[in-house]
Amino acid sequence: MNKKVVEYGKKVIGKLAKTIAVKDANTTCPFLGYQPDLPDSVKKLGKTKPRK
Repeated sequence: MNKKVVEYGKKVIGKLAKTIAVKDANTTCPFLGYQPDLPDSVKKLGKTKPRK
């Protein structure tokens, strides 16, 4: 039972992290053009729609 909960938790956190990364790749910071550099793996996610 505990192993199933851990595996499910990993999947949920992974999907959540990907969704947040996609949203971050497609938005800009409103504070005078400051935009931190994104890793290449996140840049590849830009302009993609997350699954619902």
